Amino acid sequence: MSAPGAGATFGVLPAALAEAERSVESLAASDLDDLPDAALDDLLHRLRRPIAQLVALRSRAAAASQTRRLAAAPSVPTGAAILDHQRQLASDQQMSPSDAKREIEAGRAARDHGETGIAFAEGDIGPEHARIIARVLQALSPGRRDEVELELLELARRLDPIAFGRRARSVLARETPAAAAQDERRQQLGRRVRATDTPDGGFVFSGLLYGAAAEQARVALDAFRQPDAPGEHRSPEQRTADAFEQLCAAALRVGEAPTTHGVRPHVIVIVDAEQLAAYRSGERFAVGRFGWSGQPVTGQEFGSLLADSDVTRVVLDAQGTPIEASEAVRTVPIGLWRSLVVRDGGCTWPGCDAPVSWCDVAHGHTAFAADGRLSPDNAALLCRRHHRRFDRGFHRITIVGGSVSYTPVSTEHPDRSPPTARSRGEPAPSPGERDHDGPANPGTSRRPTGREPSAPRGSPASASGSDPWEQSVLLDDQQP
Repeated sequence: MSAPGAGATFGVLPAALAEAERSVESLAASDLDDLPDAALDDLLHRLRRPIAQLVALRSRAAAASQTRRLAAAPSVPTGAAILDHQRQLASDQQMSPSDAKREIEAGRAARDHGETGIAFAEGDIGPEHARIIARVLQALSPGRRDEVELELLELARRLDPIAFGRRARSVLARETPAAAAQDERRQQLGRRVRATDTPDGGFVFSGLLYGAAAEQARVALDAFRQPDAPGEHRSPEQRTADAFEQLCAAALRVGEAPTTHGVRPHVIVIVDAEQLAAYRSGERFAVGRFGWSGQPVTGQEFGSLLADSDVTRVVLDAQGTPIEASEAVRTVPIGLWRSLVVRDGGCTWPGCDAPVSWCDVAHGHTAFAADGRLSPDNAALLCRRHHRRFDRGFHRITIVGGSVSYTPVSTEHPDRSPPTARSRGEPAPSPGERDHDGPANPGTSRRPTGREPSAPRGSPASASGSDPWEQSVLLDDQQP
């Protein structure tokens, strides 16, 4: 026998769906261009609830569909039947299998927990809220579930899923620490990081961390995530990318990573003699390659690395066999490094407060590519990000005594216009000046900031000058 009202519900549902489809189609065809701002804001506000209710309806329907599918095919292994249903749902709803899985779990939570199901159906909470509530309630004794469910729903109605998940885990730890520990162990089994090269030469990585590992990653990235200096406009993703690069550079500087054949890990750039000569003559697009990945790289990118590195000369015979390798020669003398630590105290780019341990030595009025000799009046400390910007050629540096200043020489945005290379025979800038990169406040200068004149004890800067293993240049002189 059917449940009371079941037939009436079944009869009403197709008509209600048809009416909803017509209403949505009419609404979706609306022209929003002429809507006043207040009307547009009102539209967005009023759309939230019906969309949430429709998502909840789909989740509940998906969970019911899977339950019936499993009951109708008892001979099929449960795991295989669940995966098959999730794939079918994902294809039909144009979502990923993982999203389909989460929606089904939310629908089950609505089915198994009455108050949660009501709040979900009414659009008060979303599918992530419902899933989290169900996970917490499952770990509790039956006698505590009703009270804790109401507490969680009160939080879910006013918090986004991330903030709510944090509070819900706190409730779980309060109610049953043993269950919280078991949840931590379950999460650790799901830890993962994937990293691979892309066809266009990029490096893509993604992953998921929990617990102490996740907290370490948050703290480390936040430590290296700097605000924009004056004139910079980076997206949050770009700031995080720069922070990750600086974090990796710092890890290599420390030198605690495992060695390979007795050599600490470092970035190697291989440039043959012909390309190096072209680069030194002013050709910014001379080509080399990275030693680890084999990826090609132009002088525009590797120039900043060459300026502060170890240089090793390798001679090859006619068959390309190495027959001679020189000792590594440091491009930045330790004495000069220490004098810049005292004078600059960190990155000299206007508005940047990166410490000494993050910095490279950048050539000043005469660039490395032009055989510039490093000296206190032709060198300044710059963090990796601003060293790269500086080397693109949109700013002039002026060094007078203990003052380092940068003046724009181009009104074009450096990220939207190609760097300009000085032509051979073109006169060099006057002493104390060099054309360089990036928007900043004209005439702003960087004087000693009162920071300690040396890096913290134990840092690579205080131990041996810059970072002798972080970057190297291997010059490949292919002569017989």
